[in-house]
Amino acid sequence: MRPLAELSPASSAAAPKSAPSEQNLRFILGLKLNQLRKQQGLSLKEVSAKAGLAISYLNEIEKGKKYPKPEKILALAKALGTTYDELVSLQLDEKLHPLSGVLRSGVLDEIPLEVFGLTPTGLLEMMAASPEKISALFDTFVKIAHRFDVTLEHLLLAAMRSYVEQNKNYFEDIEQAAEKFRRQHTWAQQPSPDLARLREHLTARHGYTLDESAIAAEPDLHALRAVTLGGESGRPRLLLNPRLGDWQKAFLLAREIGYRELGLHEKITTSPVIRVESFDQLLNNFRASYFAGAVLLDRHLIVTDLRQFFARSSWDGDALVAIKRRYQATPEMFFHRLSQIVPHFFGLEQMYFVRFDHRRGTPDIRIGKELHYQRMHASHSIGVNEHYCRRWVSVRSLLDFERRQNATGGASTSAGAQRSRYYATGDEYFSISLSHPHSLEPGMNSCVTLGFLVNDALKKSVNFWNDGALPLQLVGDTCERCSLADCESRIVPPTLRDREEGRARQLAALAALATR
Repeated sequence: MRPLAELSPASSAAAPKSAPSEQNLRFILGLKLNQLRKQQGLSLKEVSAKAGLAISYLNEIEKGKKYPKPEKILALAKALGTTYDELVSLQLDEKLHPLSGVLRSGVLDEIPLEVFGLTPTGLLEMMAASPEKISALFDTFVKIAHRFDVTLEHLLLAAMRSYVEQNKNYFEDIEQAAEKFRRQHTWAQQPSPDLARLREHLTARHGYTLDESAIAAEPDLHALRAVTLGGESGRPRLLLNPRLGDWQKAFLLAREIGYRELGLHEKITTSPVIRVESFDQLLNNFRASYFAGAVLLDRHLIVTDLRQFFARSSWDGDALVAIKRRYQATPEMFFHRLSQIVPHFFGLEQMYFVRFDHRRGTPDIRIGKELHYQRMHASHSIGVNEHYCRRWVSVRSLLDFERRQNATGGASTSAGAQRSRYYATGDEYFSISLSHPHSLEPGMNSCVTLGFLVNDALKKSVNFWNDGALPLQLVGDTCERCSLADCESRIVPPTLRDREEGRARQLAALAALATR
């Protein structure tokens, strides 16, 4: 994936060139007309009269909605005292040069503007209203991207996460497609996957070849779960990592079926994702994966099990592990499916999903994945080299899990729970977690957590939300940012907090000087 920094004016000349899109042709012509008209102090009415074009039509050209025929462009050129070639050229003047680089790069064609509530026309209207300021803003983004090595892939992944969060990670159309598929093929509702039947369906009906030796033969690919090859002109091949468990293999087979059943063509070929070329690839990968989860983890069965679990008078981690074991899913896939089902069926919309990874024998605990619904508390994943608060159930559970591994020589999946008060906002959460060894990385443990805001919906749905055996714990972000005094869990000083407080004292001192 090409870095966004390549969009800068200095590097745009070296970037690969491609034919400009129709959208960009309209963008550039509209910007030029708007700029030339304003430089000459002309109104839309005056240019309209000179060029013999309707005001409404001229307005649509400036907004990038219309691209006029050559004779009308020539009339506009004469009205504005310029040439036809200058108007149709893709070059913008020096003040708009950063914006020209962005338009030529095609980045606006790649970014899914609709995810952020924008349309190409709406974006151009903002550009046309203040083109030099918008150009400077793009140039600022490019410089930030260069400083932090941001790629278009990063933006697409962020857009995908925003899309999922906006929809509360629940898609009824895919749920119904999964249930229709099961009915059509007379697959009964059952908690455990039928791996043999999935294999037979993919190979016999869709012509796939399954290979569990190719990845094992390539040392650099041992961390991959699967690779998909061919499919357009030749026989599709699905390469599976032989170290995967049956449920993981079943999920990957079901995801390939999802691509076929949902008619998704543009796809990501590796799991986990290594390279992203378009938002459509990410979206299709998500939809096919959602389909697989819906086929393997039937929503109606899970809702029944959760109602019984939430009705318990006290927290029971062993009962949660037993439910997970019944479905034979990995802890992450099980909790991810719960993150889709719980907000929709239990009204617990203010929640978060997060996965932490911990390499045994080190203090290195990092975010692997996260979703926040209804704009929950500040993201956990702040500061790449910061140390997350050891008071959160996720981090505490991982450290406890490692201690049990060291004491017994091994440990299976274990559950944890916590009532927490986030010190920055005062919000209270009820969080549940599952800790387990990583399936493909020896020496690595993971912990997945679902956290629910303590509100009326939680109190109504979860009977044990205030279990006295789970004392309320005050939690923060990272040690570097934490203002909790005398914290027994702190592992590094609050350097960022001290810096912020020092700046606040400076500002207060400056304000005091001004009043003397």
